[in-house]
Amino acid sequence: MYDNGVLRITRTVNPPGLAIAGEIDESTYAALVGALDDATAGQPEVHIDLAEVVYCDLAGLRVLVGLTAGNGAGDVRRVRLRHVPPQLRAVLEIIGWDTIPGLAVSGPGRPA
Repeated sequence: MYDNGVLRITRTVNPPGLAIAGEIDESTYAALVGALDDATAGQPEVHIDLAEVVYCDLAGLRVLVGLTAGNGAGDVRRVRLRHVPPQLRAVLEIIGWDTIPGLAVSGPGRPA
């Protein structure tokens, strides 16, 4: 789907969704948003595998958890962030985003 040598985004089949690898930052943010828009349009549930993410800035995390807004008309979309690296999970917990309705967060070896 996308690969610029810094960020790689691929579609997954089981479960259907995306696998993201590399760095999510200012230089890759637009590609992330575009890929998420394409892959999640009209989907009631989204699976995002973050096992190979080595860095993600706050804007990147915000767009991932923002997927729970669904179509923006008050609907809540179920978003499963899978294999979330410990450092990203810690940020989600510190900010309180891990408790957003519709969001399920799992770490390595823990199902979402």
